[in-house]
Amino acid sequence: MGTHDERGFSLVELMIVVLIIGILIGISLPIFLVARQRAQDRTAQSNLRTGLAAAMTHWAAAGDYDGFDTATAENIESSLDWEPAGTQPAGDQITIQSPDTGDPVTELLLVVRSDSGTFFCLGQLPNSPVYVRGQGDWSDVSATASCDQGW
Repeated sequence: MGTHDERGFSLVELMIVVLIIGILIGISLPIFLVARQRAQDRTAQSNLRTGLAAAMTHWAAAGDYDGFDTATAENIESSLDWEPAGTQPAGDQITIQSPDTGDPVTELLLVVRSDSGTFFCLGQLPNSPVYVRGQGDWSDVSATASCDQGW
């Protein structure tokens, strides 16, 4: 009968493997969290673009934004979660703001809060390209009220 060699890994070798795995997790976790937040923000921004397309569809039919409310928006674009004006949007909900009370209503402001907690605003002013509050292409504000300043 032969002898069996039943030697395994030493405790030091196992601890080195656990240490290496811990270092790899420590490096990759922050990168993953940043990528996740960026993806959540891009989803909210994409929803705003889709919401603006729905508003422009209403504009094409009515000639202004008067009557573009949550019910109308839901009929035009049911894939989005529309909330009434004056409410604070939760994750990926879009609120419709009409800062213009004239006749016709020619201004529109859409506000969304991404799942990461960041608010984004997208507006349309009369006879002008899309207005976006903040630096760069998108605004990063702390609340809905910050979106309609300057209108």
